[in-house]
Amino acid sequence: MVKVFLATRPKHDVITSYLYAFSEEIIKAVKGMDNIHLANLEGESATRFNLEQSLVKDKPKLIFLNGHGDKKRVAGHKDEVILDENNIHLSKDKIVYAIACDSLEELGEIAVEKGAKAYIGYRAKFMLVVDPSRTTSPNKDNNALPFKKACTTLINSLIFGEKVNAAVERTKSEYRQLIRSLGTSEDDPYGDVPLVRFALAWNLEFLGVCGDGEESF
Repeated sequence: MVKVFLATRPKHDVITSYLYAFSEEIIKAVKGMDNIHLANLEGESATRFNLEQSLVKDKPKLIFLNGHGDKKRVAGHKDEVILDENNIHLSKDKIVYAIACDSLEELGEIAVEKGAKAYIGYRAKFMLVVDPSRTTSPNKDNNALPFKKACTTLINSLIFGEKVNAAVERTKSEYRQLIRSLGTSEDDPYGDVPLVRFALAWNLEFLGVCGDGEESF
């Protein structure tokens, strides 16, 4: 049986460009899988209309949202609100993973109330530290690399069938390992390590899930 994986990947500012780059490897991998159909709403196609159409037509089991957000909204291309209280019912019977600030705090709870199997996200701001000299090449940004590793750990775990709670715990373990592995001040001539460490610890603290943690893709 072919499963459907839906991803929204806007790319219109520094942060969304980084999240877009983070997900490139898993998108490429899924395209080569015979048992998964990919609905990839990237760049200008990451709109509310396209998301709603795909949720109804493609019926994805796993939804991966990348973009800006707040407690009640997740945004797509040019910060258009693509998921909120008015269409969250379309997440019924689905697993949602949102790399978006704050959205687990309220929207995640509403999603589960409306029938979503599980909603994974952050109960506060999602923090990302970048090197301003590398913003045109996110995958070469050493400041951002630990954040990429944590985010891809979670989506990879879900894609390959790990249960929601296990995927979240694996990612939290990855965050802890990344924090421990950061170098000393002698290895950090620009003073970025303390900020990266703080941001990783922040994301670790506020990453969470609501719904059925025993669900899997």
